[in-house]
Amino acid sequence: MMRCPLCSSVSHIRTSRYITEQTKESNYQCTRLECSCAFKTNESVSKIVKRENLKRKI
Repeated sequence: MMRCPLCSSVSHIRTSRYITEQTKESNYQCTRLECSCAFKTNESVSKIVKRENLKRKI
């Protein structure tokens, strides 16, 4: 969830799509009727904090 950049109210995702395997674009809309701002965000992986060792099946 992101807050509206104009009024700071709660916003909900309306649609989203993957641009790459590690980047997602989301379209948000503000829930405050008087505002109804629509905006886009990009979410991406910036760092892997912990990685478990995955055993390969042969």
